[in-house]
Amino acid sequence: MKFKEIKPTDSKNTYRFLKAVDITPTDDAFHGNINLLDIEWWYFDAVFDNGYSIHVGLRTYHIRNSGIIQSRITIYKDGKTIVETLKPFLFSSFYTSNDQPIVKINDKTIMEFDLNHFKKTGEWRYHITVSIDKHAFDLTFTGITKGWKIETSKTCWAVALPKANVYGTITVDGREIPVKGIGYHDHNWNYSPTTAVSNLGWFWGRTTAETLNITWSKTMETKEKGDLLAIINQDKKHVKNNTEFYNVPPSGISFIPKEFIQNHNKTIPTEFDLEISDPKSHNKTSIQAKISMKTYDLHHTRIFTIHYWRYHVKTSGTITLGSTTEILNDKPQIIEFLSFKS
Repeated sequence: MKFKEIKPTDSKNTYRFLKAVDITPTDDAFHGNINLLDIEWWYFDAVFDNGYSIHVGLRTYHIRNSGIIQSRITIYKDGKTIVETLKPFLFSSFYTSNDQPIVKINDKTIMEFDLNHFKKTGEWRYHITVSIDKHAFDLTFTGITKGWKIETSKTCWAVALPKANVYGTITVDGREIPVKGIGYHDHNWNYSPTTAVSNLGWFWGRTTAETLNITWSKTMETKEKGDLLAIINQDKKHVKNNTEFYNVPPSGISFIPKEFIQNHNKTIPTEFDLEISDPKSHNKTSIQAKISMKTYDLHHTRIFTIHYWRYHVKTSGTITLGSTTEILNDKPQIIEFLSFKS
C-alpha cells in the first residue's frame, strides 16, 4: 500500500467532516444482527507506570445467534510482546445486553459497566476480569474525559473512554503484578465482510498529555478517498466553557506516515507526524498540535487474512487548547495500523 501525504490544503477536498456526538451507556452495549454476518468488538488498552502495557479484546462473529466470540489478551513489557493468547467460545456461551455494556462467557463476567456508580456520580467505570491459561487481568477503568461516538451508514465507533485511570493486577505466567496507569476503551459495530472488501484499512491512535487528549484516525476506502478525524478531550476537572470534546474539521488536520520498512512482506511506516491547526473550533477555542511519533516496538498479528500492527511509539510535541499548552517528551503511547488488503 502506498501512502499519500495529507495536508490541510488538500484534505478539505478529500474527507468528510464526521462529527463526534454525545453517548449514553446504551451505545456501548451490544448492537448485533444488523448485517447477515455481524462483526462487533470491545477494545481496551492501557500503558502502566512500571513499563507494562496491555490489550483486552472481545470480538464477536455471528449470523443471528450462531457464531463465535473471542477473548484475547496481550501483554507487553517496554513495548515488547511477552504474552499473546486468544480463546474462542461458541456464541451460545455469550451473554450480553442491548441496554448496558456487559459481557459474560459461560456465566463468568468478563466486562461490566458499573451502572450503579454511573447513576450516582455520572462517572463511567468498567471492571475487566479475564483469564486465559496462566495469564489474567483484574482491572478497573475509570473515565477521566467525556465519551463520544461517530456513526455512519457503514461503520459505528463509540469511544466510551478516550482517557481513563486504570488500576488493578495483571498476571503473567502465574505471577501477579500490581499496575496503575492510563487507558482507553472503544466499541465498534455494524461491520461485516463487505467492510474489508470495500476498504483498504486504517490508522488509529491517541495522544495523551497531562490534561489534553487527542483521539485520531485516518481511514482509507481507496488511496484517494477516506476519512480523517481528530477529537480533542480535556480532563473533566479542567474543562472550560462546558465543552468536554472538540471536533476538528479534516481541513485542519495533517497526518503523514513516513520512514517505511518491510514487515511480514508488507511496507509499513514507523514514524508519524500529526499536526492540527484549527483557529476557530466550535466554541471559538483555538486548537493547535504538532506531534511526532517514533516506533520503539511493534506487534504484528493476523485476523483471518487481515494484517494488523499494534505500535508502541514515543510521542513528542505540543498540544494547545485555548490558553492551555502541554508538552510531550518521548511519552509512550499505543497506535495501530490495520490493512484489509493482503
